[in-house]
Amino acid sequence: MNSLYEDRKVILGIIGTSVVSWNMFITLRDLIKKYTKPSAEWVPVGRIKSLHLYPIKSCKGKEVFQYRCTPLGPVFGEYLDRHFLVINSDGKFYTARTKPQMVLIETVIENGVVTVSFPGKESAQFKINEVREKKDLRNGYLHVNLRTDGYDCGDVVANFFSDVLEEPGTRVIMYDSGLFTERTCKTEEGWWNNPVPKRIDDTAYADLAPYMITTQASLDDLNSKLDQNVSSINFRPCIVVDDCAAWDEDKWLDLRIGDVQMQCFKPCTRCILTTVNPESGTKDKDMQPLKKLREFRLGPGKLRQEFGESPIFGVNAGLVKPGYIHVGQTVWAKYKPSAF
Repeated sequence: MNSLYEDRKVILGIIGTSVVSWNMFITLRDLIKKYTKPSAEWVPVGRIKSLHLYPIKSCKGKEVFQYRCTPLGPVFGEYLDRHFLVINSDGKFYTARTKPQMVLIETVIENGVVTVSFPGKESAQFKINEVREKKDLRNGYLHVNLRTDGYDCGDVVANFFSDVLEEPGTRVIMYDSGLFTERTCKTEEGWWNNPVPKRIDDTAYADLAPYMITTQASLDDLNSKLDQNVSSINFRPCIVVDDCAAWDEDKWLDLRIGDVQMQCFKPCTRCILTTVNPESGTKDKDMQPLKKLREFRLGPGKLRQEFGESPIFGVNAGLVKPGYIHVGQTVWAKYKPSAF
């Protein structure tokens, strides 16, 4: 009888211990859930529709099937994204915002020879190796007068741009590694309502980020509100993503395309350059699509104070892991908790 009693005590003790242990496990699990964020999952969000780079800032871009993603931006053979800059005699850059005809200036690079052409004008050439050998250093000043230096590309191409832009004294400079810049991009907390990734990125002469990404669905939604359609080229993206929801890019944090990984860190705010027709080199008289974007794409919450009247279309990104990407590849994303 005593033995049975002792056995019952042992069994009850084991059951009691198990109940206590299970309750402790449940409590611990709930605490972990409460105070830790679940790991984000990679989700397929679309595919690459098109890839673009722009050898000379504000001039006509080049659409390609594939390119190599580097920290400074896309590279396709001898073409590097925005490695040439057109400046005045004081070093201030020219842009299609004020010289819309620049979007019609085409650049071809073969065997180290750069050829620029414009409808109705004689083309001009210069050799990249001669520019590097001469090392005629000039200062270039971009947005908010921040400086990035470059090597002067010679009188022939300078005269070409002086003629096309109707601006005597115009010069063209070329970025090269190791040259001085004060345009290093450091992320700021005010760029999102969500926590902003802490990053430092450099570019040659791109406005802010090495990569700017738009989506076809967002363009389609915008065009549904316009009397006349615009194209992705109005927004000068590096990557256009298709087969995703409109404005899905507002929620992207990390991106993976094949072996390449990128990190989104700032919405792309838009200016008057979007009103320049890439086919005619003229500004839209009704200020579209910028005017329409201002009706429904101004930043929400604190972003309105940060970005003012500059509407959002697309997202800026920096590189995490380099490699090659091509048209048709699946784009995977990790999402932020909410848009922006």
